Amino acid sequence: MQRTLSAESLAGHPLDALVNVSSLLQQPVGTAVTCRIEEMLRSTEPPLVTGAVTLTHTSRGMTVSGAGTANVILTCMRCLDEYCEHLVFTIEEELHPEPGFADRRGADGFETLGEVRISRNHTLDLGEIIRQHIVLHVPFKPLCRTDCPGLEEMHPDG
Repeated sequence: MQRTLSAESLAGHPLDALVNVSSLLQQPVGTAVTCRIEEMLRSTEPPLVTGAVTLTHTSRGMTVSGAGTANVILTCMRCLDEYCEHLVFTIEEELHPEPGFADRRGADGFETLGEVRISRNHTLDLGEIIRQHIVLHVPFKPLCRTDCPGLEEMHPDG
């Protein structure tokens, strides 16, 4: 059984998964390691998120790709009741270990603030990457069910 995340907790830092990738970065380009998300998350029994990610060493850093599921408590936009949404998400990221790499890409609109990078001590905040991709898959207009009637009128006589 999987636990649930709240929409409010997704604005914070609910997933703790720091991964040391120094050994992978010392391997030849193309070397890949697949990890279970629930094994990397700390102190979550049952897990908040399940799935798998593959970390692949590239000539410029590494890629993170994979898929997972998370149960998130959302508020229905029609009836304003809370409900649990089973989200399926995918991850496709390219990460760079060199802090100044993004600044040298040129002035064609690349955003550098908030970008997850491999730290100087070769640690990757995989929990933040997973959190961002869960947020990307939250429905724009959450509905508890497709035929939700919505709120009853406040003054039906008026």
